[in-house]
Amino acid sequence: MARGVLRIFLLLTLLISFSSTVCANHIVGGELKMSPRGGGNKFKITLIQFWDKNHLIESTPTSSGNRDDYADLYIYRKRDNAYMTGLRVNYINSETISYQNKACAVVRSLNTSKGIYEGDVTLDPQIYNDPDGYYVAWERCCRNADINNIVAPGDNGMVFYLEFPPVTIADSAPEFYAPNGQYICINRPFSMTMSATDADGDELRYSLVTPFRGTTDPQQPFGTKTSKSSYPTITWETGISLASVIPGSSPLKVSNTGILSVTANHLGLYVFTVQCEEYRAGKRIGVVRRDFQLLVIDCNDDQPEQPVITMQASPVQEVTFCPASPVQLETESSSDWSYQWQLNGLNIPGATNATITVTDSGSYSVVKSYTKKCSRDTSSQVVIAHYAAPIEAVISSAKDTLCQNESVNLLANGGTLKPGESISWTRDNVALEEKAASLTISTAGTYYIEIKNGTTGCAGRDTLRIEQETLTVTLPAKKGIIETSKTTLTPLVTPPNPSYSYAWSPPDGLVSNADAQAATVSPTQDTEYHLTVTSPNGCTAEASTLVFVIDKMHIPNSFSPNNDGHNDTFQIYNAKDQIVEMRIYNRWGELIFYSPGYEKPWDGTYKNEPVPAGSYPYIIKTEESEMNGTILLLK
Repeated sequence: MARGVLRIFLLLTLLISFSSTVCANHIVGGELKMSPRGGGNKFKITLIQFWDKNHLIESTPTSSGNRDDYADLYIYRKRDNAYMTGLRVNYINSETISYQNKACAVVRSLNTSKGIYEGDVTLDPQIYNDPDGYYVAWERCCRNADINNIVAPGDNGMVFYLEFPPVTIADSAPEFYAPNGQYICINRPFSMTMSATDADGDELRYSLVTPFRGTTDPQQPFGTKTSKSSYPTITWETGISLASVIPGSSPLKVSNTGILSVTANHLGLYVFTVQCEEYRAGKRIGVVRRDFQLLVIDCNDDQPEQPVITMQASPVQEVTFCPASPVQLETESSSDWSYQWQLNGLNIPGATNATITVTDSGSYSVVKSYTKKCSRDTSSQVVIAHYAAPIEAVISSAKDTLCQNESVNLLANGGTLKPGESISWTRDNVALEEKAASLTISTAGTYYIEIKNGTTGCAGRDTLRIEQETLTVTLPAKKGIIETSKTTLTPLVTPPNPSYSYAWSPPDGLVSNADAQAATVSPTQDTEYHLTVTSPNGCTAEASTLVFVIDKMHIPNSFSPNNDGHNDTFQIYNAKDQIVEMRIYNRWGELIFYSPGYEKPWDGTYKNEPVPAGSYPYIIKTEESEMNGTILLLK
């Protein structure tokens, strides 16, 4: 007998352990999300679960809990409910959902968080191309047993469901906004945002639908991939229907914009499903359903006075600010009150002080409640925050490159500021004294302006880089040319650039084109040639050279170094400033005379000794040519 009792005790212990592990009574709502993940027909699937943390059991190294580490989802074809594929989403993290009336949340043990599971799936467009589309579903049992509007809630499973079009149609499923932590006060008007956003800009339509209970039960708590012709729905309690999911003088309904509203007249915990349908060009292409629960409580009629939102100690209904200069909204502060700021009707996480820094545009309000007692809360009027118009700030200049000894005007916004605007200039991060909309500069650098509006505090900024160009050109100071011959004047230009343009003058004696880089000239008289080089930026450099005309040289055929005072040297006439180098050789190729330039003619000796009579080859170099010949030395 003792052995049987022990066996029963062990069985009960196992059942309790099993029940706490597999039971999902901590899940009080949720939905699915689906969006493209990069290219390659890859999609991210997200499972959102809303948890009642009072029933959530985290796993430890020595005990298991009821928070699933993963979830199995299944994809089916809508046309015939054929199973297509499955995927596993893994637990990522969780976030606490803040209740705007913390005192009541504590008194009523309202403790809610959001669990996030994610996974990826690749859908081949040659397979997932059915025009009726597909759906993904997750099933789990069981719901929490204290729900008041459905029969046997503790034995009912739940189904999170999402439809999507063939993957040949680019689409992201609608995504519900995260819900506020709220509850309903009996016999008081209540509203709550339950809207979604769509990345593709498709039309969204909202409706209340009957929650699915699915095919799971306490004995089979997890969904399977088995094809289902449909998912069974929950059974409403007596007196409850889709038209009165939360009964009252104004039963629960959802607007065209996804706003829930109700004036409830029965206490309790109520489950419902909001369906968001996605339409494109009048055709439904997707659906997502959110399961959710709301609690109706008997609120204390004591209510704080309505909070007033101020800015700089003055009440406001509308504020204008710039993103770079956020503003601060305030309400009266007291240790007796708690606050929850909202943006567009949604709680701002962590915004629970009497002040808030506004960084986004939208509709701001603050919910005020007592800190130490649970009673009705009250909300302020809405303050609309707008982004101020951007401040125009543009630096312009006739050119962005300075030439030597040149200045240029920089203009801010064309040289004119609007009323109430001020400007500051900097060059290379050093502040300049100029406070006008124009600035004359002669120094290269990075110029920066900031134009501020004294009313909004907004500023516009712009930067312009001004470069410095240094261009030089050199020519020889002078150059000789034998009459009737020609020479080339080649400039040295720094830095080199094939895009430079050239202009030579005067035209007298100019053989080449006036725009040639190197000029060929053949003047008949001494002429100074002038060159102007111009860069693509309009910078110029100039140089000149004097070309002087020299009579032709006369080179004799012979000479007789016999000291008779007549024709004693190899005398070349008109050679001054023409000969660069002169060399004379004997018949064996030996150099016997060398002269750089032509200072002294050859006297017919080599190493101070007279050379024999005969013919001696010579080479005479000028700047333009090299002349070869022989000179006959006579005795």
